[in-house]
Amino acid sequence: MRYRDWTTRLNDVIKAAQGRPFSWGEFDCCLFAADCTAAVCGVDPAEQYRGKYKTETAAKRQLKKQHGSLEAAWDACFKRVPLSFIQRGDVVLYDAPGGRSMAVFWAGDYWSTTEDGVCRIECEPLAAWRVE
Repeated sequence: MRYRDWTTRLNDVIKAAQGRPFSWGEFDCCLFAADCTAAVCGVDPAEQYRGKYKTETAAKRQLKKQHGSLEAAWDACFKRVPLSFIQRGDVVLYDAPGGRSMAVFWAGDYWSTTEDGVCRIECEPLAAWRVE
């Protein structure tokens, strides 16, 4: 269930992340998306991953070991929704130049991590999860 003030909480997480540089295991696309879901409803899908990797290779190893895939990790916490039903606060999977990534839908745009911090991105979602 979403917090009563989830819109304020999510907005605060996104604003705080706008100047934070990308760093595997500290601030990457999955950890940012998980921070957002924790702000919306208190569920942290990355809880068992935090502090366990510092490189892309190690992140993929942890993902394979614990869930098998990025999709399965998000499926374990949230229900998938059809792409045509994405709403504010939902999380999506998309193909980024460096591989599959996660983004949050907010204020009519998708938000994800970049080298310079979180910003609006252009993406074509491949899957979406209802955060509640």
